[in-house]
Amino acid sequence: MGRLDQEERYTLLPLSSSSSNTTNNLSSSSGGEENNATDHEDSVEFKQRTKYFRKKLAGAIMRTTASVSANQVLTNNRRKFHAGRGLGKRFIRPLFCAFMIPMSLFLLLYSSIFSGSSSRQYPLPDWDFDVSRNISDYVLPLNDTTILEPKQKCADKFFLLIIVCSGLNNFEARQTIRETWGNNTEFNYPMFAKLHSHLSDKYLQPKKQRLKLYREFLKLNGNQTATVDSVTIPVRILFLLGQSKQDFSQHTSAEAGTAANMAGGSSSTTGAIFNGNETQTRLRQEAEQYDDIIQEQFVDSYNNLTIKSVMALKWIKERKCFKQAAFFMKVDDDTFVNVPNLLHFLLGGTVPLYNETLDYYDSNSYQTLSDLNRLNATVNYMVGYMFCRAPVLSNVKSKWYMPYYMYPQDMYPHYLSGSGYLMSMDVVPKLYKAALNTSLIYLEDVYVTGMCAEKAHLKRHHHPLFNYAKSKHMCTYKGMISMHKLRVEDMYASYNFVTNLTYQCPPPGKYFKRIRLRRLNGCG
Repeated sequence: MGRLDQEERYTLLPLSSSSSNTTNNLSSSSGGEENNATDHEDSVEFKQRTKYFRKKLAGAIMRTTASVSANQVLTNNRRKFHAGRGLGKRFIRPLFCAFMIPMSLFLLLYSSIFSGSSSRQYPLPDWDFDVSRNISDYVLPLNDTTILEPKQKCADKFFLLIIVCSGLNNFEARQTIRETWGNNTEFNYPMFAKLHSHLSDKYLQPKKQRLKLYREFLKLNGNQTATVDSVTIPVRILFLLGQSKQDFSQHTSAEAGTAANMAGGSSSTTGAIFNGNETQTRLRQEAEQYDDIIQEQFVDSYNNLTIKSVMALKWIKERKCFKQAAFFMKVDDDTFVNVPNLLHFLLGGTVPLYNETLDYYDSNSYQTLSDLNRLNATVNYMVGYMFCRAPVLSNVKSKWYMPYYMYPQDMYPHYLSGSGYLMSMDVVPKLYKAALNTSLIYLEDVYVTGMCAEKAHLKRHHHPLFNYAKSKHMCTYKGMISMHKLRVEDMYASYNFVTNLTYQCPPPGKYFKRIRLRRLNGCG
């Protein structure tokens, strides 16, 4: 409907009585001038009033139309706004889900790979979740678990006991050690001065105080405390090993049968040693020939190395060897030990520096003419190659993988490499006692020199001449105390080079670069 149509709908009438009369007069047939004048005035007034009311009406209609239009615009805008919000929700929710789902999967994958507690849930062979880790269940502290041992045991005093933890079938490795660095008649302290004759002014001699302190263990007489260059120092080298699984099971079954017979009053004594296979027969022959074998009652395997080392501590304690010797060193059967250098170090001397050994020293220990680098400790002493702040490995393919249920921490305590560590003899019973109260983990060096040492409040020391690897440079073996991972042929080659006195290895240059000196990460 148009605006004019709206105006035509309304009928405007005069508001006064004269207007009504005027209408009546216009409708009558009689006329007169007087009436005509009156009619004309009324007509003008009527038109003015009509124009006025039409104007007012037009304004009202315009205001109403504007109000309706504004409401329509507002309503339309609101509809558009709400429509936009609905459209945003329809797009935002899928986008949010599309982002969060991959992120959740990524976090789950990340935690499974890098979180120690979640990625270390795989069980370890021989040490499953439900297997006892009480070391007493395996070393049996109240029982005599020794199957084979030397006849002499620890009857006399001696200065140093070295126990080589050897594999059951490693006959060749044991024989190689006997013919090389384990030949303590020839490879003894008198060899030290000969090895380093061209560097006699580059190292410190033994301390006289230590010679006096240990004269009983060194078996010195009279004025021999002044010099020991020509003295053969008493050293014992023994090999410790376990049993095969078959022998162990039959051995324990035989002992159980013996105990049952004894409980029933029978005098039967089933053989304590099982001789039913070739390996055990060969081992008995080896023990009889060399008198240097200790065999204990446990399954000999890599995952049982902790049991093997604690068995060594037990044997030393039970046989009272800790009272008969001054020092104890544990090594593996692929470790080369420079016995003359070791003895010189224990007597308070220093080993000369070679160009090929410089890389193993730090900024303090390389000063071989400083009294600060002498050994002064006599008790509570543990030394070797020290690992500091070593992380626990969660890679199940690693040789050193550690399940969370066995060791719930993320980092190991400071510990000494199991390839070769040394201690004063008073430490042995302390470590053994601590082990009987410490839950077992299969990494023997972490367990014995880390966890048990901490429980016994024993400090571990790092020394540059103990190392857990081998070197391709033969001169390294002349200046070190222990090197690791040598094959049989490497052992012979190293020993032959070291004892060949025609080879004189050079010291480092006068202006060697300090950058070659090592720093141990995390060791303060």
